[in-house]
Amino acid sequence: MNRINRILVVVDPSAQGRQSAVDKAIQLAGCLKASVELLICDTASSNDGRVASLQARQAPPSTVELLELLDRLASPAHAAGISVKTSVIAGRSLHDTLLDYIRGSNADIVIKDTHHHSLARRTFFRNTDWHLSRGCPIPLLLTKSRAWRNTPIVMAAVDPTHVNENAVRLDRHILYCAASFAAQLGADLHVIHTFVPAAFANAVVSGKLSMSSEYSEALQVENTYRFGEIERLVGPYGVSREHLHVEMGPPEDCLLDTVNDHQTDIMVMGASSHGRWHRTLVGSTAATILESLPCDFLIVQPHDAT
Repeated sequence: MNRINRILVVVDPSAQGRQSAVDKAIQLAGCLKASVELLICDTASSNDGRVASLQARQAPPSTVELLELLDRLASPAHAAGISVKTSVIAGRSLHDTLLDYIRGSNADIVIKDTHHHSLARRTFFRNTDWHLSRGCPIPLLLTKSRAWRNTPIVMAAVDPTHVNENAVRLDRHILYCAASFAAQLGADLHVIHTFVPAAFANAVVSGKLSMSSEYSEALQVENTYRFGEIERLVGPYGVSREHLHVEMGPPEDCLLDTVNDHQTDIMVMGASSHGRWHRTLVGSTAATILESLPCDFLIVQPHDAT
């Protein structure tokens, strides 16, 4: 992940008050002496299904009103001496217009608030976050309302047991981006790997669910093997053993427990068209993780993995 010099923030024109994405962008810009661009995309679908507040108005906000909103949101950055640009663009499709703009920008990271979506919307529709997670050509930080701690915790979610070389490269890229982002933010880096034990799957198939000594030994061997794989993966980054987490169980449960136990601020994940994020994003594991975890998410793409 390149040094962050230019931050692009997607602003929600229907939100009331301060926006987490804006405040965190200002915080990050202050740490890195970076510039910020606040962007509103003015489309019929720009509120991602949350249009009730606008429906109560006599007319949608004008471009002048949108720029005034951006100026208000930018005032803390101006007061801190941060360079801020404000922009309003228009288009028919929110995600297509945003992605076209991002591709033509020189931004190093995109920051956007993420919002709750109903199960039906997650299952049958592809919301803006979905499209940006799949198509954003630079790292995408999806933020929630919880503020970062003074020394944030960045957690990289990896799976070092892949046999597919593309997936292996993505894991390396996830870790590289997580380490780079943590260093730039002054954060502590943790790494997590979750898995469902093969020994458990074999026990289910055989119908032997009792905790035999053989079963317990197989679990321990597998856990030790996976921990060793994590250690090899993170070797170049000097991550301490205390910051490595190998958890047995469904990923959504393991991640939620680990995020809460370690007060994680940012989870770093990969968006892969061949990996778990893509396969399960609509209405399943990754969508559940994004909805249920209280932390922010930094999504990195596989196509620039090295």
